[in-house]
Amino acid sequence: MPWKETKPMTEKERFATLAQTSRFTVGELCADFGISRKTGHKYLKRYRSEGRDGLADRSRRPRNSPNATVRSVEALILKERRKHPTWGPKKIRDLLLKVHGIYHPPHESTIALVLSRHGLSQRRKRKIGVHRVRPEHLTEPTRPNEVWTVDFKGWFTLKDGQRCDPLTVCDRYSRYIICCHGCANQQFKGTLRVFKKLMRHHGLPEIIRVDNGTPFASVALGGLSQLSVWWIEQGIRVEFMTPALPQENGSHERMHRDLKAEATKPPSKNLPAQRKRLERWRHEYNNDRPHESLDML
Repeated sequence: MPWKETKPMTEKERFATLAQTSRFTVGELCADFGISRKTGHKYLKRYRSEGRDGLADRSRRPRNSPNATVRSVEALILKERRKHPTWGPKKIRDLLLKVHGIYHPPHESTIALVLSRHGLSQRRKRKIGVHRVRPEHLTEPTRPNEVWTVDFKGWFTLKDGQRCDPLTVCDRYSRYIICCHGCANQQFKGTLRVFKKLMRHHGLPEIIRVDNGTPFASVALGGLSQLSVWWIEQGIRVEFMTPALPQENGSHERMHRDLKAEATKPPSKNLPAQRKRLERWRHEYNNDRPHESLDML
C-alpha cells in the first residue's frame, strides 16, 4: 500500500517518530497514514536497525534473479565457444552437462544470448532454392562399416610453402571419422597407401561413396580410376554421387566445414605438424563432440 502523496520520506519519518512515543499503537498509525500493518512493521524494523537511512526507497529488483546465468557458467560458455568456434548452443549445453557436470545447464536460448552479447554468435546464410532430397540411387546404411564416405578437403598451403590435401574418410552410419590424413597431393600411390592401412585396421566397407573428382573417378570407360578399380577388386561397391550435388554427401561436407574452421586456420608450420593437428581434431570430433543427428551422442 503506498504512502500519501506528499513527501514519502517525510511521511515515513513522522510515522517512525510517532511510533517511538508509545502514544499510539502501530495499527492506529498505519490506519492514519493509509498503509498496511505489514508495511508499517517493515519500516519500523529498518528504522530501528539503520536509522533514517532505512526509510529510503529500495529497488524491487530481486538480489538473485533465478533466470540470471551464473558468472562461472557464462565463463565456461565463452571458453568452450572460443575453443570450438563452430559449435552452437545445443552442443555447448550438452558439453556443460556431460563434461563439466552442470546438472541444470542454461537453456539453449540463454546460451545463444550469452554468445550474442559477447559477439560470438554466427548466423549462417540460408541457401535459397536448395531442397533436401535423399537420392534414390545412394544407399542409406543401417549398420557401421556398410558405407564409407570419402573425399579430399580443399588443399591449402602450409607456412613452409608445402601443399596439404586432407583426405577424410567417414563411416556414414555412425558419423565416426575413420581418417583425417594430411597428404602431400591427391595422387594414386599415396592415397592407395592410406587406404591399405585403413582397411588393415578397420576392415573393408561394403560401399564407398565418392564424388566424381580425382583420384576417385576419371574420363575412362565407366568413369573408373585406378583407385576405384582397386576398391572394386577388393569386393567393395563404389557409389558415385550426382555431379555438382554436394548435398548428397551433406554430413561429410559439414564435417569439412568444421575441419577447415578448427584445424587449418592458421595452417601449421609443416606437413608433419599439420598431420598431428588433424589427428588431434579427429580424436576430439569422435570422442568429445556431441552430434545432433545422433541425439547428441
